[in-house]
Amino acid sequence: MIKNKFYQYGNQNGRVPAHLNFGKEVYDNMVANKDIVALVNADTSEQRTYGEVAQLTPNIALSLIRLGIRKGDIVCICSEKNLEFLPTVLGIMCSGAIFTPTDPTYGSHPLAHRVKIVRPKVVFCSLTAYKEHKPVFEEVGSVKHYILYGDQGQDGAILLKDFLTESVALEDFEPVSVNGYDDTAFIVFSSGTTGLPKGVPVTHLGFLLNAQNMTRDYKGMVIYTSREFYYTYGLMYALACLRSNSTLVYNLNGGELQMLEAMQKYKPKVLQLAPMIITELIKSAILDNYDHSSVNYIVSSSTYIREDAVLAIKTRIPSLVSVLQLYGMSEGGSICNELACTNGYKAGSSGLPGLGFIMKVVDLETRQPLGPNLRGEICIKGPSVMKAYLGNVQPDCKDEEGFLKTGDIGYYDEDGYFFVVNRIKELIKFNDISVAPAEFEDILLQHPAVREVGVVGKPHPVHGEVPVAFIVLQSGATASEQELVEHINSRVTYRMRLAGGVRFINRLPRGAGDKLDRINLMKRLVDEDAN
Repeated sequence: MIKNKFYQYGNQNGRVPAHLNFGKEVYDNMVANKDIVALVNADTSEQRTYGEVAQLTPNIALSLIRLGIRKGDIVCICSEKNLEFLPTVLGIMCSGAIFTPTDPTYGSHPLAHRVKIVRPKVVFCSLTAYKEHKPVFEEVGSVKHYILYGDQGQDGAILLKDFLTESVALEDFEPVSVNGYDDTAFIVFSSGTTGLPKGVPVTHLGFLLNAQNMTRDYKGMVIYTSREFYYTYGLMYALACLRSNSTLVYNLNGGELQMLEAMQKYKPKVLQLAPMIITELIKSAILDNYDHSSVNYIVSSSTYIREDAVLAIKTRIPSLVSVLQLYGMSEGGSICNELACTNGYKAGSSGLPGLGFIMKVVDLETRQPLGPNLRGEICIKGPSVMKAYLGNVQPDCKDEEGFLKTGDIGYYDEDGYFFVVNRIKELIKFNDISVAPAEFEDILLQHPAVREVGVVGKPHPVHGEVPVAFIVLQSGATASEQELVEHINSRVTYRMRLAGGVRFINRLPRGAGDKLDRINLMKRLVDEDAN
C-alpha cells in the first residue's frame, strides 16, 4: 500500500495495555493513586478518593455477578450525576457486562425507543428516575433488578447499600477478562446522519485510545465539568479524567452562580464546558466577582465556537491559555483535538487527527478525496471507530474503503489542521444536545390532526439551533401551534423541546424518491427571517 497524499494520518503510536480492558486500566491506576481526590460534589462538598472509588468498583462488579450478570449482559444507569455514578460504570465494565446510559429527563417515548434497543437486565437509577420511568422499563420487560441510589427505599427496588453484599481486598480483585478489540465496553446512542437514534457499541480498545485523545498528563489536576454523565461527551471525558487520575469537580444542577463558586473554591485548571455556557460567561455580570485565576484551559465540543467568542472569553478570563475545541462523535469518539498539535493552535480549528485516525475529505458528488482547503464531507477510519451500529441498522454508514461518513462538511489546511464548517446530516444541535428530527416527527404523527410533518433546525444566536416543525394537517382537522408544541414537549426531555415552534403548510416539499426536502424547509426559514 502507498499512502494517499490526500489522506491525513493521526499519530499511530497510541499505547494500550496487553489486557485491553478499559475498566481494569482505570482500576489499576486508581489503586496505585489511592490518596488523590477523584470526585467532588461542589454542592455538598462531599468527595471520594481514588482509593474509595477503587473499593466501590469491585464491590459493584462482584455484587452484579452474584445477581447473575455475566459477560456481555447489558446494565443501564438512569440517573443524574452522583458520587456513585462513575464507580458504577467501572464496576459494570469490570464485571464483563456492557454499560449503557440513558437520560433521566427523557419523556416516555424517546426513553422507550432506546431501552428497546439495548434491553438491559439491571438498571441503576435515582429515586426520581425510578418513580418516573419504571413503567417504561417494565413495558420492555427485560429488567430483572432495579438498584436505587440514595437512602429512600421503594417497592420493587434494591437500595445500593443493600445490593453491595460482596467485597474484596483491592489487591485480590481481578476484573473479568475481555477481548478488548471485539468486546463492547458500553453502548451510547446516536442518530448518525439520519433517522431515529441508533445504538453505538464502543469497544474497550476503542475507548482506551479515545481516552488518550481526550486527556494527557492530568494526574492530580483539578477539572470542572458542566456536562452530564449520561451524555456521550460528558461520560467519555469523565472516564478519561479518571483514567488520568485527575480530580473531577461537578455541580448537580449547574447554574452560573454555582459554577463560579466551585471555580473559586476548588481552583480548577481545566473547565469542560458547552459552547452555550462559554457564551453565558462572556456576558456574565458576576464573573469578575469571583477568583478564576486558576483556569488555563476550556475544553469544548458539540458546536463550533467562533473566533470572536474565543477572544472574548480570553478577555474575561485573562489566565486562559487556550480554548480547546474537540471534534468527535459517538461513532468515532474524539476524532480531532488540539492536544495533538505540537506546533500550536489555530483559531477556528479542531486540531489534528487523534491517535490511530485516518481522515479524508471527499467531494459530495464524486466522493473523490480532496486536497487542502477544499470543502467536502469528512470521513474517518481507525481502531476506535465503531464496526457498525447495533443490528447493522444503517449498513451504508461506511464507504467501500471502510471510512465512516460523518455527515460533517469541512476541510483541512496545508498543515493538516481540520476545520468543521457545516453539516449535511439532519441532526439538530439544540443547547449542545443532539436532537434527531425523526424523533420529533414520529411523536407529532401520533397526534390525530397531523397528516405529515418535517422538522429542521433553525440557527439561533443563543441555543445554536432550535427545532422547527412544518406540519400538514389532516383534511378537515384543526390544531393550534400551542397544542402541537405541548404535545411534543410533554413527551420529551426539556432539553429537546420544540423551541422553534410550528409552521403550518399545505404540502411538504419532496425530492427524488419522495424523500423529504429538508434543504427547502431550511430555506423557508431563511426567507422568513429576511422578511
